[in-house]
Amino acid sequence: MRAGLLSLVLSAGSHAFASEDVAPQGQGSAGVGAPAAALDQIIETPMSVRKSRERAQRAVNELSRDIQDLKQSVVVLNKDLRVLEEDLLFPANTRFHVFLSLNVGEFFHLEGVELRLDNETIASYLYSEEERSALAKGGMHRLHLGNISAGEHTLSAFFIGQGPNGREYKRGSSLRFTKAQGPKYVELSIADSEARQQPEFSVREW
Repeated sequence: MRAGLLSLVLSAGSHAFASEDVAPQGQGSAGVGAPAAALDQIIETPMSVRKSRERAQRAVNELSRDIQDLKQSVVVLNKDLRVLEEDLLFPANTRFHVFLSLNVGEFFHLEGVELRLDNETIASYLYSEEERSALAKGGMHRLHLGNISAGEHTLSAFFIGQGPNGREYKRGSSLRFTKAQGPKYVELSIADSEARQQPEFSVREW
């Protein structure tokens, strides 16, 4: 009788332990599988794709504005640096500017200019078609920026190009001037003369 009862108790205990071992395994399997199943059902809708694109486009636009602002700041800074450099290299009391203006049509096609100060060449320049077009529209080219001492000086300009009927044309013009205190400005001017049917060259002070 006792042996039978002991056998029954042992059998019941073994069944209970087996049940406890199985239950946690089943629960653990369900816990891992649920998030994976949820992730599988998350998909991108047309609305979410559009919002993502809009956010990306706004970010690109903001970056473009920042880049443009930075470029503008660099341009302003470079301009300030050039002005500062000119002030340091070319003090106002000795500064000497030479500009060129062009108002010609059929009588002269400018190709280049040579500039001499007191018989010493200080500038030589060849003009492109784009530069000639800009000059013909009223622009001015700063041909030379340098220093010059006070006193008497002679500036000579030699213009090279094509004259009427495509002939090679070279013409010189000179100016004697006095450099006083303060900056000095001189303009080389080329213009058509309808009366004379040829170009006119002049060097004048400002």
